[in-house]
Amino acid sequence: MNSKPKAYRPVLVLAPGVLAGAEKVVLTGLAALSSIGLNPLMVIIRETRIPHLAHDFEKMIPSHIDYRIIDSTKALDIELPKRLRESLQDQTLPLVLHSHGFKALIACYMSKGKHPHIHTHHGNTAHTFKVRIYEKIAMMTMKSCRVVVAVSYKMKDELEKSLRPFNRIVVIENMLSLKNAAKIRSERKNLVAQSEIIKLIYVGRISPEKGLLPFLTAWSMTPERKRFHLTVLGDGVDRAKAEAFARDNGLLEQMTFHGFVSDPSSYFTSPDVLIMPSLREGLPMTLIEALASGLPVIANNVGAIASMVTHNHNGFFADDFSPESWVKVLRETLQNVSGWKKQAESEAQGIEERFSADSWAQKTRELYQKEINS
Repeated sequence: MNSKPKAYRPVLVLAPGVLAGAEKVVLTGLAALSSIGLNPLMVIIRETRIPHLAHDFEKMIPSHIDYRIIDSTKALDIELPKRLRESLQDQTLPLVLHSHGFKALIACYMSKGKHPHIHTHHGNTAHTFKVRIYEKIAMMTMKSCRVVVAVSYKMKDELEKSLRPFNRIVVIENMLSLKNAAKIRSERKNLVAQSEIIKLIYVGRISPEKGLLPFLTAWSMTPERKRFHLTVLGDGVDRAKAEAFARDNGLLEQMTFHGFVSDPSSYFTSPDVLIMPSLREGLPMTLIEALASGLPVIANNVGAIASMVTHNHNGFFADDFSPESWVKVLRETLQNVSGWKKQAESEAQGIEERFSADSWAQKTRELYQKEINS
């Protein structure tokens, strides 16, 4: 006879940065978990050095979701686990702690007590020595979690090698955060080409690991470079460098910088191709959003991108990170983009269904219930 499932409450913990993959997963996940009858609690770790990031995240939390904020006053804040414990003292049900990001991982590990601790690993994107150190600490800490969630099967394979002999790793793919993918697809089908210019779009941080500057170098070397226009949605430490390079190399008139955009969906209607020149990735939310909108992708073959993009089918991969390889990608785009668009459009609805928020919520609930019952 099956025993009655134990009651519990999931607690999602995050120190938000600029709205990106992990932040979108948590925001969409809160609403999805609530929609299937759970009552998630959100704990926001507010970095007091950059409090606007937590404030911006707080504004986007659905109004019916319970949340609280705890402060972190330094990069490695030894008081943070105590603040997390204190913030949860009023909870009467058993808790499942679900961390996203380095700081949340450490805080949950040091304060979990008897509560099961699950951590979602969104991928490593280290581009500085300091961040690489943090990622090594994170890898060691993950071995103490009840379960680590990988967002792709490729990431699971990588984690199994890095965390061996730890093997409590499951795959729950990120969910689609767009609510209007079908509308975007319809608008794209009705769009009439106005010129021979290939419209590219880049969505993400403008920082070293995202590869925008190397892409601009390749674009500047491409003989047919005037046949492209690039829309950039994002901000970051390399934005000034990117704008200066574009200006100095005659690209600026063929580019539009919009800065950070919290909801890029309205920009997915008109472009021909999404570019992802990242040097490191997990399973990017932008990739899922673009493909669900019917947008093909040209990219470096990193992270789990190849689980979604098939070379010369619904996009194209660079041979390597070199500018010469990306020149080849751009020239291939001129020749083959129409075929890639047809394939991406035909597969888009399947992408939307595969990465539905409801599917993510059901799988996550099953994991929570299994761990609280064990």
